[in-house]
Amino acid sequence: MKKPTLFLYCSGIDEVLSGSTKVAGIQVQMSFWAATFVEHGWDVYSFSDKKKHSINGICFLLQKISWLDRHGLSIIKVPIEAYRVLRKTKADVVFVRGGQRNLYAIRRVCGLLNAKLVFLGASDRDFEPGKELILGANINLKLYRKALQETQYIITQNQFQSDSLYKYYCKKSIIIPNIWPMADIVQCKEKKYVAVWVANLRRLKRAEWFLDLVEHLPQYQFAIVGGASERDYYDKIETQASSISNLDFLGPQSLNAVNAILSNSKLLVCTSEFEGFPNTFLQAWSQFVPVISTVNPSGAITEYGLGKVIENENELLIATEELLTSAGLYEQCQENIKTYFLAHHNADMAYQRIMELIEFK
Repeated sequence: MKKPTLFLYCSGIDEVLSGSTKVAGIQVQMSFWAATFVEHGWDVYSFSDKKKHSINGICFLLQKISWLDRHGLSIIKVPIEAYRVLRKTKADVVFVRGGQRNLYAIRRVCGLLNAKLVFLGASDRDFEPGKELILGANINLKLYRKALQETQYIITQNQFQSDSLYKYYCKKSIIIPNIWPMADIVQCKEKKYVAVWVANLRRLKRAEWFLDLVEHLPQYQFAIVGGASERDYYDKIETQASSISNLDFLGPQSLNAVNAILSNSKLLVCTSEFEGFPNTFLQAWSQFVPVISTVNPSGAITEYGLGKVIENENELLIATEELLTSAGLYEQCQENIKTYFLAHHNADMAYQRIMELIEFK
């Protein structure tokens, strides 16, 4: 009997599994979904930019840069490629994560091949017309929005995304926050840093807020982790950080390295303008580390007592000092995290919800 087949329409999952530092949150989450489906007996496929190979039961097909890519005709390449790989793998279910123009072509091919397409939202901007993070010609946005209107199975990460999808597209979704492997839960008693900031360095992440915090608390040691999403901004923050004695600028790090850094920190700080449901939150909570954040996905931080939500730099300083000086408050946050994390980000429970959504037998 043929095993059910999942195709994750995404490159870079193999980079996550190989310990690369050049990966984003989308690839990290897709790697967790891939592992979850493998554990439930599925054949799982995805793309690799490097070579055709297999890792941990996941089969990677080589995604080559073609003549069409080099001549700016990827809009033609995508449906041809999608038809080829989905027909070859006999995919029953296809996952696409994050707003992209390719969604329309993939949806059409899934329809032709009778595969169930599941779209997983990433950024809060994915469901707000006019704010999507999609580059290129205006046709890209039109194709993406049309695909979103026509896609039957949609997963949002938080209540804001769900509300936006219904407001602008009159479509319902199920909310599944990012998942995290339960085996990764560890706790380090000795803490090297009082707080770390982890994100790809781009202006909307507002790393300068964190630098100001560090300078206001010279008695503590801090760290900043992130790759260069915007090179000039990365260089600016790195230069400023080099002059701050109580700050370690660690640059890009692998997933496992970030886990180790967070296990050696008392707090995670997020200063972003907007997010979906950051993987870094789950990395912190898997180490029972409270979060101080400008974003509050589905109100989870305040509702479940997982840290502090702040709106400006002054509140960031106050919240940090409060959590560092009040042992009772800090320990209560840790207890809250243990209860919340196990109940809301379990991969097996999320898998069952998706099976119910797509009515897959």
